[in-house]
Amino acid sequence: MDDDYKRFLKVLGGRIKTLRKERGLSLRDMVIRHGYHDSQWRKYESGGGLTVQSMLRIAKVFKLSICELLRGLDQFPALGDVEPKKKATKKAKR
Repeated sequence: MDDDYKRFLKVLGGRIKTLRKERGLSLRDMVIRHGYHDSQWRKYESGGGLTVQSMLRIAKVFKLSICELLRGLDQFPALGDVEPKKKATKKAKR
């Protein structure tokens, strides 16, 4: 996956999490009220890959247009230098 795309997904995931919290919704609410699987929603919020269909559904849950959901993300590097988490590597034993 391209680094710019990873950063974009991280920023989008952060926005999705912020929108959920601003609306007073818990992860449990997303599962029970909106039919998401817990692990799927966590993936969205952590910057996992999203399809256009998923983005449309998320926008609908938050009563936003897809444009409102994505507004400003075209300038995602300027929104904060969000770097994808790197997997920890094991140090060789000596």
